[in-house]
Amino acid sequence: MKSNKRIAIVAIAMALALLATACSFSVSTANIQDAIMTNSIDAEGKPGATVTSYTPDAAGLYVSAKLRNAPDNTQIKFVWTYVTDNTLIDEVTVDSGTLSDRYISSNLQPPQLLPEGDYMVQIFIDERKEPDATVNFTVAAAEVKNEVVSASGAYLEDVFMTNSIDAQGMPGGVVEAYLPDADMLYVSAKLRNAPNNTQIKFVWTYVTENQLIDEIVVDSGDIADRYVYSNLEPTATLPEGDYMVEIFLNDNTVADATVNFFVTTDASLTGVMDAATTAGFTFYSQDAGGFSFEYPSDWMLQEFPDQMIAFVYPDEYSVAGEDTINTVYVVANKGTGEGYTIDTLLQGWVDETNAEGIENYEYIAQSVDNINGKDIASFSYSWTKGDIKLYTVDALLLNGSDFYVLEFVVTQDLYETLYPLFEHMAISFEILN
Repeated sequence: MKSNKRIAIVAIAMALALLATACSFSVSTANIQDAIMTNSIDAEGKPGATVTSYTPDAAGLYVSAKLRNAPDNTQIKFVWTYVTDNTLIDEVTVDSGTLSDRYISSNLQPPQLLPEGDYMVQIFIDERKEPDATVNFTVAAAEVKNEVVSASGAYLEDVFMTNSIDAQGMPGGVVEAYLPDADMLYVSAKLRNAPNNTQIKFVWTYVTENQLIDEIVVDSGDIADRYVYSNLEPTATLPEGDYMVEIFLNDNTVADATVNFFVTTDASLTGVMDAATTAGFTFYSQDAGGFSFEYPSDWMLQEFPDQMIAFVYPDEYSVAGEDTINTVYVVANKGTGEGYTIDTLLQGWVDETNAEGIENYEYIAQSVDNINGKDIASFSYSWTKGDIKLYTVDALLLNGSDFYVLEFVVTQDLYETLYPLFEHMAISFEILN
């Protein structure tokens, strides 16, 4: 079958916040960010200083987090556990109300002295079986009471050399070698859990001659999770040999990440390695979800690795007050495909969607196609949300007990324009582990 064969679908649906799946797992768009233990919660629900330890006689223990992109009345469960003795202390469930983005918190007021040791609070959204966030802390002697975290907690992942950086700072394909006459060299990384104004130092070294090339320091700004990068524009032909870029966070004296590459005259070694990115598209890879895909370079990306979710959307076609329309939603569902084949997974998905009671729902098509050696199940339908006429197209992939969903919700007038771009995303989708 030709690799450019169209996925046999025309549209599919249900607002993402209300989406239920054939395997009965939650795909609420809600997610948790910046979960911490703290020494206080103010009248607006905002946390005080971050702490890692309390004394046995602490009057109150507090956990705080930011709830993002939550449908009305999302349920958030806090589970407090004394890890040292594997003892459940308490479970508390709160309702998000009608605010999609807000602080949430739980507090524990011990009726007696707390035993010393390790503790944790797990935070679950709705009926999810795996915690959306886990915060660890200790109970110890008085000298560490309410100890404010001094280490930043920031870290790096997905560090690699790349062939390009787009206007949003997103990397292109992975490379491990450059030609001596390269115009520009790029290194990219994902910065995680970074306090405001974290300093990132890139140190470029020509390893073969043990020669420092350049040191570049950038500031993270006020975004805790973002791509960071450094580029090197050679002023002369680069000598062949081995090179590296070391990345240091703040004043760390040991590199938080190191990337090795080489310069060679052999052009066959300098191509994109992990992703032959198509012109006009940007390569995206998520370690947590174990997937990658290409998306249009002029679209916006939002990622939530803790939930194994990514959203991409064309900002120019945003619908006011409707974040899930003209959007592609990608999610990995680990362990929830056990016992399914691609055909039974698709049929269960279709049956459950049929029973959803979606406004003006009309089934269109379903199929399983083998494209580039991958079985891709697809399902489409039309529906309405108020006065808005919509199509939804779902693409499903199964890998053992894990399955993956790409869902495209689009207004009918933009279907012809945007569908080919979604189709490219689905065909480019790869399962990494």
